[in-house]
Amino acid sequence: MQSQFRHVALIGKYQAVGSGSTGASSRRAMEDIAHFLHAQGCEVAFEAETARNLGITGHAMLDVDGIGAQCDLGLVVGGDGTMLGIGRQLACHNVPLIGINQGRLGFITDIPLEGYQAVLLPMLHGAYEEDRRSLMQARVMRDGHCVFDALAMNDVVVNRGATSGMVELRVEVDGHFVANQRADGLII
Repeated sequence: MQSQFRHVALIGKYQAVGSGSTGASSRRAMEDIAHFLHAQGCEVAFEAETARNLGITGHAMLDVDGIGAQCDLGLVVGGDGTMLGIGRQLACHNVPLIGINQGRLGFITDIPLEGYQAVLLPMLHGAYEEDRRSLMQARVMRDGHCVFDALAMNDVVVNRGATSGMVELRVEVDGHFVANQRADGLII
């Protein structure tokens, strides 16, 4: 039976390095997953930074926009931070993501690396339940100008940065005033 996903992007831990025992282990895991996906009839591309950092060659490499344009699935191998980061970047492309946990927590990258094949195989053939996540858009305005604008999947953290003392924050949701806040920062 052929996978319902034809072109899969493999995305690894942000700034993972291929040297040392941990890096070699990550590289082996990624190459093993690529081989497994090929055996299921999938075309595999590596996220370009992942491939460079791990020293992976011999596979197609795509940046985030390329993944968004060419892939119908992103397979994230890392921890929740890796999933949150790439989820933010790929949100505008509407590429579904599946997470294989190579981190510590695994709340949203909940497929264990050991034995991933048994869980991933049925998913590739359509046996999964989609879990859509809400996104927040955060903007930091200073003197009427936007100085920061980003999407967030889990939370938004605004802090004072390197300055001393507290910051004054005006919080609005969908353009409606919520609160004025003097604090070291704010987590939403």
